[in-house]
Amino acid sequence: MNQRTTPSTFLDPIDRTIIDILHRDGRAPWSRVAEQLDVSAATVRRRYEAMHSTGTIRVVGATDVARLGMGMPVFLRLSNAHADLPELVSRLRTRPEVRFFATLLGSVDITAEMVLPEGTDYGRLVGEITEGTSATAESLLITHAFASGQDWAPPRESADPTRLAPIETEPAPHIDLTDSEAKVLGMLMHDGRTGLGALATAISKSENTAARIIDQLHRSGVLDFRILVEPVHYGFTTEFFLWLEVEPRFLMETASTLAEHPATKYLTATTGRSNLVGQFIVRDRAELFRFSTQVLASMPGIRTADICVQTAVHKRVWTTLENGRYATDGQPLDPLEYLQPRR
Repeated sequence: MNQRTTPSTFLDPIDRTIIDILHRDGRAPWSRVAEQLDVSAATVRRRYEAMHSTGTIRVVGATDVARLGMGMPVFLRLSNAHADLPELVSRLRTRPEVRFFATLLGSVDITAEMVLPEGTDYGRLVGEITEGTSATAESLLITHAFASGQDWAPPRESADPTRLAPIETEPAPHIDLTDSEAKVLGMLMHDGRTGLGALATAISKSENTAARIIDQLHRSGVLDFRILVEPVHYGFTTEFFLWLEVEPRFLMETASTLAEHPATKYLTATTGRSNLVGQFIVRDRAELFRFSTQVLASMPGIRTADICVQTAVHKRVWTTLENGRYATDGQPLDPLEYLQPRR
């Protein structure tokens, strides 16, 4: 379903450039950002704070939950849920396991990506979410991510968005965190521009130590900084999920090709009826039609393709959205809690 756009919806060139710089270096000092714009640091900070306070953008620390052992990633798909959408949306908002969820138009009414800590009683969790509703639940285990939505970069000077990180075809090795590293990571996942003073206080150490921890997390590959910004601000009005059944011998080829496509925001291999699932962004329904009839038609081994168009996103990277605006409050995720087995 297309989202309505008006001239006021779009960001002006200065705001776009600020977003572009911070998407690549989320903790860049205002003075460094200002140098690239030829404006004052005060102007940059004022514009950033205006976008942040209105929920237009949110800097987050991006990480790989699989490498950290934070839990098992699963897609939950809910169908037959039209009559109970408000209740289901309310329940999913409050679940800490839900990293992303959206309402859809198509064969699936709601999809949620969840990270399940060790020991989670998944059947009970799904039962709590769907209790008293008519929703039918289906689960897909995520086995490998080819493209992360956090690496999707809004377009700056071209018509197409770009991907900030290379596509990985092999899983990265596991890494263990100290308590201080986990605390800092959790706070930065909630707000990537959290000050060194606040981080130091949280871990009862110095600001220099907090800065070293950030550097260590970055060098080890488990922390990077990205800006969340809704695609509609760049004229991308149609976002959709694609559930593909691909012949196993063509899965890697199709996934690698599709992951590099500019419309691809997120792509993962899964178990279940669909073995390849992706989230995609195009400018309008005409582009959606071209994508389905030209791009997908050129991919080898696709047996079935089920497209579900997003009507609203309610969470991205554990950050709640209300009417397309990112919440600026709430508590940071605690990775330490995720690393403790559920009893």
